[in-house]
Amino acid sequence: MEKVEEQQTNQKRFTFADKTRFIVLIIGLCCICCTNANYNAINFSVICMQDVISEQSVVNQTHWLENTADVSFIFSAGAAGAIIGLFPSVPLTTKFGVRNVLSFYGLLTAVSTLLIPLAVSIGYYPVIIIRMFQGFGASILFSAIGSISEGWSPIAEISTYVAFLSAGFQISSIILMPVSGVLCESQLGWRYIFYLFGGISVIAHIIFFTFFRDSATVHRNVSGKELRKISTGRLPTAGRQTVPYLDICKDKVVLSIWAAAIGGNMSFMALITYGPTYLNKVLGLDARETGFLNAIPYMLATAVKFVAGPLSDHMTFIPETWRMIFFAALSQLGLAIGFFVMALTNSKLIAQIAYTAAIVLAGINIVGVVKCAQMVARQHVHFVMAVISLSAWGAIFLLPIIIGFVCPNHTASEWAVFYTAVGIWVIIMNVPFPFFATMDAAEYTKPEWEQKKNTVAPEQRI
Repeated sequence: MEKVEEQQTNQKRFTFADKTRFIVLIIGLCCICCTNANYNAINFSVICMQDVISEQSVVNQTHWLENTADVSFIFSAGAAGAIIGLFPSVPLTTKFGVRNVLSFYGLLTAVSTLLIPLAVSIGYYPVIIIRMFQGFGASILFSAIGSISEGWSPIAEISTYVAFLSAGFQISSIILMPVSGVLCESQLGWRYIFYLFGGISVIAHIIFFTFFRDSATVHRNVSGKELRKISTGRLPTAGRQTVPYLDICKDKVVLSIWAAAIGGNMSFMALITYGPTYLNKVLGLDARETGFLNAIPYMLATAVKFVAGPLSDHMTFIPETWRMIFFAALSQLGLAIGFFVMALTNSKLIAQIAYTAAIVLAGINIVGVVKCAQMVARQHVHFVMAVISLSAWGAIFLLPIIIGFVCPNHTASEWAVFYTAVGIWVIIMNVPFPFFATMDAAEYTKPEWEQKKNTVAPEQRI
């Protein structure tokens, strides 16, 4: 009788053949792609702004687009905005929910992207301001992966979910670079890079806001069958809950996750940001070779993520905790070995292989460390992911200082020292994770935890 009633109810609404969670996955992936492309669009477009230099040039004065320090500060302004944006993101998500906050942050980056051409036409400081707003909105990207997965992914599919969502970072780069190159050389010009990606991003986030709900339990297109699949193995939660910041920060599992993330993010940012510089200046690859080499790892990393996520979910003959440890170890050891090889080799071919393998393997950490964060922190994963995001944006800030100190002349010996140190850093920071990794939800995620915290022992009552 109950099944008949459920079938009749489902007939009155469209349930996407019990696959609504995959529609949410696709929409979320599109939003992550758009926001990341918006944030990185200026990195490519600055080389196309010769018309601005001609229009705004002043005799005996260097235009800001021709000043390396000024352009670098524009890049840094985005990271500054992202760090600022991270701090209110957790309390805002707790109060207003994932749907409202992700939509607001995404639309802020989209509108800022549309305003970049106007800001460039006005001058340097408006670009800095708009760039900070752009970074503010992009700050929530890592948290988006955790939050969307928490509300929509069945436990048995969580590796697939987080791997596919995180692939948005690679996919956006694969799309952004060639499209930007075509627009730069076309009659439309560099401004349409921002108009195109900003406009698509506005549409994507409006669709996200319209269709997405914080939890599958309140979505009208989720059938009873799909809801049971999503809910299986999950702890019941009582709506939005206050984040237990102190308890999370004292959790040894979370601390090991953060340590691994800090080690991985610092090294990964060093690789993708300064890897091409090393290949070009130390190994002597020309610009075309370096540019092509820089595109290959993103394509391979995307393909590997699409394989690694489902593979992790289907390797049921291995305990889930061991799966997480395996993928984390494979990822971070591969990253460290890549640094060691680049530090020691003078061969272009070996350096290319090490560089590509390190970036590709680093991407699978999403089904290792990040999956562990998802399983342990559950409904509070947005806070854990916000700290991971902070480590990534912090790395962007610190790396130019470190590189300027360790590799001022870009010699092979200087880079060998830097890459060796980074490889050791990755290993040290990842040592605790295998000892603390678990699939078990932390006590502070359970419904009875708040009640226990608030219960006063009888002997303490007056």
